[in-house]
Amino acid sequence: MNAPSKDPSHAIVKALADPERLRVFADLVLTEPGASVTELRERHPRAEKALMRLFEAGLVIREGGKVRAAPEAFRTAAAAAREAHPDAPPGTSPEVAQLYSNGRIARLPVNRRTRVALLRDLAGRHFEFDRVYTEHEITEALATEYDDPLQLRRDMIDELFLERTLGGKEYRRREAPPI
Repeated sequence: MNAPSKDPSHAIVKALADPERLRVFADLVLTEPGASVTELRERHPRAEKALMRLFEAGLVIREGGKVRAAPEAFRTAAAAAREAHPDAPPGTSPEVAQLYSNGRIARLPVNRRTRVALLRDLAGRHFEFDRVYTEHEITEALATEYDDPLQLRRDMIDELFLERTLGGKEYRRREAPPI
């Protein structure tokens, strides 16, 4: 028996990488509420060996004398992966974290309330009050977050998180009114 992996997604991938184990798991997924080991052995000659690895990975469980698939293992693995490698940058508000993928904003929200929450989060993480920023500094900071930093900059001005001064060459952070 192998030592349990700290990363459940790794154990799941390893368990399902073998075609025989994958067939046994698929059989259990399609056989509700599960099957006995004897039934599985009739359909899959090496079922017992496959079941050992599937049990270790948490993909199957025993219930009422039968073996059944445990799809909750995927939810658990996904949660552990998100915790180990969060999609959103550190300090991102949980309210907008779902908008991120691989550390960057994946899409701008259409809903204004969510969009303003995102802009408020960006302003809070990137810009200080009582400091003057150049256009380049604003654009550079927002480019770390999204592919279209100019759109973010325009949105931050429109929603009153930033104000332009001196003909648009300098910017200041300001407190936007509540939405």
